Amino acid sequence: MANVSPGYTFTGSTDPITATKLNLLGQPTVTIGTNEVGTDNIASNITINGLTIGANTPFIDSSSTQTFSATISLPIDTSHGTTRIVACTSSTAATINASTGGTAGQMLRFIFSTDGTAGNVITFGTNFKSTGTYTLSSTNKYYVINFVSNGTYFIESGRAGPS
Repeated sequence: MANVSPGYTFTGSTDPITATKLNLLGQPTVTIGTNEVGTDNIASNITINGLTIGANTPFIDSSSTQTFSATISLPIDTSHGTTRIVACTSSTAATINASTGGTAGQMLRFIFSTDGTAGNVITFGTNFKSTGTYTLSSTNKYYVINFVSNGTYFIESGRAGPS
């Protein structure tokens, strides 16, 4: 449970927060335990004014690097974040599959970089709805593609590049 210093320990998600309990004039410090919030996600359900933020909700704008290979399997979980960075190599084709279609409203962004050979072709497979393959035809450039989830699929919302 969250604790406020000085003076009050909250007893649960239904315990109302008031100015008196927060001791606003005493400039309280609110501490949330590591069992509630991790370094990149909400660790346990948190309910505020009837709105519940579910466990394993990723923090916005966290990222991870994905290994480039013929098939890139993406785990959709909090430890990998909302941005995936992929270094493409040697004019290779790759298919990207996601383990789930995400949570409605969840954003997923890819940043691809090409090496000196370029010519990489990216296909979005399982749990994606895209406008087609993404050909990364320039050498030593960056390409970006964005998706938003409808709760079933990650649906393409835009792409840019080369930069």
